[in-house]
Amino acid sequence: MKALFLTSSYPVPEFPQLGIFVREHARAASLHAEVAVAHLDRTPDVRSIHVEDGDDPDFQSVRVRYPASPALVSYVSNVAAALLAYRRLRKRGFEPDVIHAHFFLAGAPAIVLGRLYRKPVVVTEQWSVFLPEDPMRLSAAMTRVARFTYDHADAVMPVSEALRRGIHATGADANFLVVPNVVDPSRFHTDGAVTTSGRLIGVGNLYDAKGWEHLLDAIALLRDRGHTVHLDLYGDGVLRRDLEARASRLGIESLVSFHGWRPKEEVAERLRRSDLFVITSRYDSNPCAVIEALASGAPVVGTSVGGIPEMVDASSGLLAAPGSAESIAAAIETALGRTWDREAIAQSARDRYGLERVGSDFAAVYEDAVARKR
Repeated sequence: MKALFLTSSYPVPEFPQLGIFVREHARAASLHAEVAVAHLDRTPDVRSIHVEDGDDPDFQSVRVRYPASPALVSYVSNVAAALLAYRRLRKRGFEPDVIHAHFFLAGAPAIVLGRLYRKPVVVTEQWSVFLPEDPMRLSAAMTRVARFTYDHADAVMPVSEALRRGIHATGADANFLVVPNVVDPSRFHTDGAVTTSGRLIGVGNLYDAKGWEHLLDAIALLRDRGHTVHLDLYGDGVLRRDLEARASRLGIESLVSFHGWRPKEEVAERLRRSDLFVITSRYDSNPCAVIEALASGAPVVGTSVGGIPEMVDASSGLLAAPGSAESIAAAIETALGRTWDREAIAQSARDRYGLERVGSDFAAVYEDAVARKR
């Protein structure tokens, strides 16, 4: 089986964190299929289509940069970019059995390719724009593109049940199967350590959706109540300076360490040494950071939004109200007072999100789509 990953987001040298979850999906699929990657890169500073070889060491890959504006040119270029990427890989001898698009933005040109070359098309959707908590809304034109993609795909794989419900609410008539994001258990795992030091960890982009300011406020509340806690925050983004200033205003700068983006090996080690993983999102579909924390045996305190309640149950963590520092602080306080079975948490995460499990799900979808196409 050969699978072409067609995606609008993928790690590139200038942005190594971009779309890393797509690459992890490709790794899972590669356990059961030969994978090639075509990255359709919508780029503001280009005026024509540029086709170049990708630099992924593990997969055949092509990066096609195309104009971001004006809108009509961008839409047409998106389809043309997919066609050029397909032809480039075909010249190298890669003829896919199935096209696996990530995001409907790559799914629409994938449908066109599927019709041209008589290939089945499956789509993974991860964009939180379909969640009711996400304030962003698609334009009428983009909604039509999404509907076109989902209605014509052989299978649509949202990464959470919450996202499936959101897509279904648009009126999409699709063959849905929820397939979550993935974790590499060889990197994220337990080591038998028991921590009771009040060490908290958060991982993610520092932007509005993640609600980090509420976590900082919660840390201040815990300090005022006499709790000894320390937060390690891994990630970067447009709000880093604001968050650092907020920590200073709250007088908790000594209780919070901003680490920026660090290698996954370092994050994995810190997860194993932390008492709790905390995520305070305003909206989220199936955050990889939560999966990696669970696979490391770290109990999770998360907000009850999007797909997070599907990931955290009574045996693996607690849920708090989004936007409420009081609720977040109370959940952290309760969680720190409990004894958690970290090995059981990790095992459950491996069973649900491990490379082999997700790869097997993809393989079954591919085989079914190819069989029905024949």
